[in-house]
Amino acid sequence: MKKTLILLLMVLSFIGAKANDGVYFTSGNQLIPITETEISVKKEVLDITGRDRMIHVHVYYEFFNPGNEKTLLVGFEAMPPSGAWDISEEEYKKLVDHPYMHDFTVYINGERLNYQVSHVEGNETGYYHNGKFDELSKQRELELGREMEFMEGIPYLFVYHFNATFKKGLNIVEHTYVFDASTYVGAEYDFDYVLTAANRWANHQIDDFTLNVDMGECESFAIRPTFFKSASEWTMKGVGRQSNGGELYNNDPLFHMQKGGISYHKKNFHPEGELEIYKFIPNMMLWGGDGNASDVMNAVKRQYAKWYLWTFEDEDFGLTKEDKRIMKNLPFAYRGHVFKDQGLKKFFESTAWYIPNPDYIDDMSKMSKDEREWIEFWSK
Repeated sequence: MKKTLILLLMVLSFIGAKANDGVYFTSGNQLIPITETEISVKKEVLDITGRDRMIHVHVYYEFFNPGNEKTLLVGFEAMPPSGAWDISEEEYKKLVDHPYMHDFTVYINGERLNYQVSHVEGNETGYYHNGKFDELSKQRELELGREMEFMEGIPYLFVYHFNATFKKGLNIVEHTYVFDASTYVGAEYDFDYVLTAANRWANHQIDDFTLNVDMGECESFAIRPTFFKSASEWTMKGVGRQSNGGELYNNDPLFHMQKGGISYHKKNFHPEGELEIYKFIPNMMLWGGDGNASDVMNAVKRQYAKWYLWTFEDEDFGLTKEDKRIMKNLPFAYRGHVFKDQGLKKFFESTAWYIPNPDYIDDMSKMSKDEREWIEFWSK
C-alpha cells in the first residue's frame, strides 16, 4: 500500500536575505531565525484539529522586536508527497501550491501577506542565492519525484515564501493551513510538527507555550512523549480518559476522547523533541494476529480503530453471537450509552476508553454514515 502523502517533515535548508535583515525559515511549521538574534518569541498557541483525516492547523505567535522595524524574508518548507509522480505529467506541470496542502494563510499584525511558492532541490548548499530561489525545472522535479522512494534525504521542496515586516515592540503573527493527514500501512493517520525550532530564537525558548489537540468526537490517538515525560502533564478539555498504549504503541500515552480535546501548557518551554500524533488501523494481520475472534475483540478493547468494515467482510473470524452483539453496540458505547444488559456492561467497562454518560440519548441520526453502516452490518 502506498503512502498517501504529505509528511510535513522539514529539512533545515538555508534561505538568505539582505544584509541586516536577518534570515528566517520554517521547519515543521515553526518560524526559525538563522542569523537574527534580537527578536524573541514570547507566546505561541498551537491549535491542531483533526476531522476525517484532514488536519487543521492554527498557530498564534507573539514576537517581541526590541530594535527598529525590519522586513525579513520568511519561508515555509513542505516536503513533496510520495507518489506524486502517479499524476499525469501535464497535471503535475501545472502545480504551483503543494497538491495536498490547502488554505495556506499568514497574517502579521492583522495584515494578510501575499506569498509565492518556489519548487527547489533539497541539498546542503541551500536553494537561495544572489537574491533569488534556484527554481527546479518541471522535468527535473518529475524525475526527482519518481526517484524519491529510492533516495536518502529530501530530493525537493515546496517553499512558501513572503516578506514580513516586524515593527518595534510586540508583533502578532497568525498562520493557518489544512492538509491531508499522512497515512501508511498500519496507520490511519500520522501528524508531525517540529517544536525544537523554537530554540533558535533570541530567547532560545517560547516564554509561554500552549498546545491544544482535538481529533474529533469518539476518537482515540497516541502522542509520543518526546517533549513531555508523562501524560499527567496534559489537561482534559472535554470528556475523556487516558491509558497506556501497550506494545503496539510502544507504551506511548493513548488519549480516548468521547468529546473535546486535550491541552498542554508550559512556561519557558525549551522543547527537546518533536510532536507526533498518530493512530493505527485494526487490520489483524498487521499486528501479528491470526484473524481469530480473540484478535478481533482485542482490537475493540484496545480501541485501535473503529469503522473498518473491510476488516470483517470476507469472513467472520469465528465471532460468536455475543461477539457480534458487542460489535453492533460499539458506536453507542463510544458515546457513553449506559448499558443495562450485564454482558455488554461488563465488556465495555473492561475497555480503556468506555466512559458512561447518563445524559446520553441514543440518536442514530447524529452518527456518521460509517457508524450507521457499521450498526447495520452487525445487525444481520
